[in-house]
Amino acid sequence: MNETNETIAAIATPPGEGGVALVRLSGPQSKSIAASLFRSSVVSDDWKPRTAYFGRIFDPDKKVDIDEVLVTWFKAPKSFTAEDIIEISAHGGVYVTSRILQLAVAQGARLAEPGEFTKRAFLNGRIDLSQAEAVADLINACSEKSLQIALSQLQGDLSQDVNDIYQEIVEVLAQVETAIDFPEEGLEFKARKRLADKVQSVSAKLNDLIQSFDQGKIFREGAKIAITGKPNAGKSSLLNTLLKENRAIVTPIAGTTRDSLEERFRIKDIHACITDTAGFRSNPDSIEQEGINRARDVLESADLVLAVFDGSNPLDDNDDLVIKEIGTLPNIILINKSDLELRLDVNQLPTEFSKSPILKISAKDQSGIEELFEEIYKKVVSDKAVAGESNIVVRERHRDQLRRAFDSLQIVCDTLINNLSEEFVAVDINSALDSLGTIIGKTFQDDLLHQIFNDFCIGK
Repeated sequence: MNETNETIAAIATPPGEGGVALVRLSGPQSKSIAASLFRSSVVSDDWKPRTAYFGRIFDPDKKVDIDEVLVTWFKAPKSFTAEDIIEISAHGGVYVTSRILQLAVAQGARLAEPGEFTKRAFLNGRIDLSQAEAVADLINACSEKSLQIALSQLQGDLSQDVNDIYQEIVEVLAQVETAIDFPEEGLEFKARKRLADKVQSVSAKLNDLIQSFDQGKIFREGAKIAITGKPNAGKSSLLNTLLKENRAIVTPIAGTTRDSLEERFRIKDIHACITDTAGFRSNPDSIEQEGINRARDVLESADLVLAVFDGSNPLDDNDDLVIKEIGTLPNIILINKSDLELRLDVNQLPTEFSKSPILKISAKDQSGIEELFEEIYKKVVSDKAVAGESNIVVRERHRDQLRRAFDSLQIVCDTLINNLSEEFVAVDINSALDSLGTIIGKTFQDDLLHQIFNDFCIGK
């Protein structure tokens, strides 16, 4: 349990004017502070948990009413923080909520730090650390898929997977420690082989979670999509078509786009960050060269490249530059300007592109665009993710700790098979357990908690 006796208070709704605003208190004095400020026909001794009471917030010093409000008491431990919580629903407004908060502080509360309500929920055992992080992901969810994943992890689905793996490793450790305690018996070769097989089975589960991160990052942060091609291939026109607005300047003059232009748009249940880049061509001037350098940086970090070729002209040296820059990056080949006579021979594209989707489109009359949306979604969202067959890791911190646990278990397998001392095995097993424990909060340091909860909004 959290040993602090402090009561914290914060405005839990965004600043500004609105229909309703929420001031939240948590801690042992929450109810008494609220009672000292609240005037209602029902006295605080008769309040029932989870019941809203109508009344007025009263300034005891100035003897004046501040607002008509609803007050709800959530009795410990059946609350979000597992402490007494008071929620004051007031009329939305900067001054009103600020005055209520000031009065709460004057009566003995202190201002909450960012994420302190969720931090207390974790410290009091209400949720584990990965669930606490899911609260932030739920708030920041910007697509249906990211919302589903955050809600699933808040409900403990990922925690359950990690806990199950943790317990399997503990079982292995128990057998190893038994051999350490009774060295005259030791671990026979067959026993070592069985343990190594068990560890490999656990490692496979870890690896599945690790591999899910690439997909999870797309769901959480959005797919990074880069549009590339030679000058005047129709890249900027394509961007405008995908966004359904004229964001990029389009002219017949080759090289109009000198810098990268980044925008966001939605594809089904995910969102994407799409970047229009400067065209690749031979002998660029100094400004174009800088644009090309930036285009390379965009390509390197992209989850998917839309390679635009001018279908009204044969492939040329500039197209060859584009092909070279794309290399083995995940891509979709777009033969643009299908409204004109086709003069580009698709068979001249490199064999490396034979497995890439090749679509004929027209950014001008929007033909083929719906098919393009479908292909983009197929490329950035796996069938397994669509089916929801397993948990998906969305945070880099989780991926890194899973990878450390996986690496430790690989050493365990080698140590077991090579008949090395059980003490060595135990060290690496404990290392794996520490890494997994850091994900769900079985083991943690204060600076880790500060790093996690400092990114939360105040009031959550």
